[in-house]
Amino acid sequence: MPKSMHNLYDNLDEAKAFAISFTNFAYFYDDLEDTDTHKLVCEHCYKEVQYADYRMPKSSAKKDSAILHSLEPGVSPALRDELIAKFDVTEADFRPVRTKKDEIIYYQITPQHTLLPLHEVNMWPILSRCANCGNVRYNDIPKKNKKNESYHYITPEALTDMHDLNVTFEHFHRDYPLYVISRRLFDFLIERYPRTHYYPFFLKEE
Repeated sequence: MPKSMHNLYDNLDEAKAFAISFTNFAYFYDDLEDTDTHKLVCEHCYKEVQYADYRMPKSSAKKDSAILHSLEPGVSPALRDELIAKFDVTEADFRPVRTKKDEIIYYQITPQHTLLPLHEVNMWPILSRCANCGNVRYNDIPKKNKKNESYHYITPEALTDMHDLNVTFEHFHRDYPLYVISRRLFDFLIERYPRTHYYPFFLKEE
């Protein structure tokens, strides 16, 4: 494994899972709005759902991994195909990103497996609860190690249940979950792309 992540965490070898924290941003067309891909489902808490594929120019799809929209990660077609071939990942875990000419040039990561709840073990407080639709948003307050880097906890039950590609049961600011990958998928990605970053999850046993 590249030294970059080890330099941040003294006990990284003990981490069991990792939250994706890509930084490169893929740019969309200037004339497209959020309403072209998302619709409002609750006027009280402004909860939205995605109803259409993202569109972006081919020239912006230069990285194998990137943040697409706010906190949503995406991958190149080549990387997506490799993940499906080598890991517990399926075609349903990705949504195509297209050009205006309908050419698929990228894939949004859309994990179908949801982790068991982790808010209690991480002591994530409720940020808001909608009286109209019941939507709950948590405040993601990660723990800090002595080097001031962020990490989270995972329970043995959630670890046993998890797939290679997952989302948290909890949603946070703007209703986004954390995108969580297994240890073996992290080892593959960090070796291939040493400049990508992740927040580790350490096992929290009772």
